[in-house]
Amino acid sequence: MTALLAELTHWHWLGLGFVLLAIEVLSSVGFLLWTGIAAVEVGLILLLWPFGWQAQLMLFAVQSLLTTWVWWRWQHRLDSSGQDAASPINERMQSYLGRELTLLDDVVQGTSRVRLDDTVWTVRSEVPLTAGSRVKVVGADSHILLVEQLP
Repeated sequence: MTALLAELTHWHWLGLGFVLLAIEVLSSVGFLLWTGIAAVEVGLILLLWPFGWQAQLMLFAVQSLLTTWVWWRWQHRLDSSGQDAASPINERMQSYLGRELTLLDDVVQGTSRVRLDDTVWTVRSEVPLTAGSRVKVVGADSHILLVEQLP
């Protein structure tokens, strides 16, 4: 086993790195990206400065931890600053709060319909209203918008 480890070259590390990156592309695990980058880094460093297999393994371990930690810090900073591009995806109903709309139908048994962007939505009103009345979205209950009449 030691004889095999002693024969490690930069090609082994570059190969390992590209295999890990290929698995990452196919599986989207997330962790293999950073270990793959660490292996490629070890291969490039080994190309410039040859050193023993013990140092190679130690450098790989340190680089894996370092790249993963840097990614974690960067992602944590993005999450805490609220700059995540996908954050409003699961808050679609909240994005409609305050929108002023026109009822398509009379309110019957507390419900009606409105056109919002390219979709017709069911709305709930506590007061009877006629079709064409202007309403404002004040909340959401599951997939139903809660509206109040505009003055």
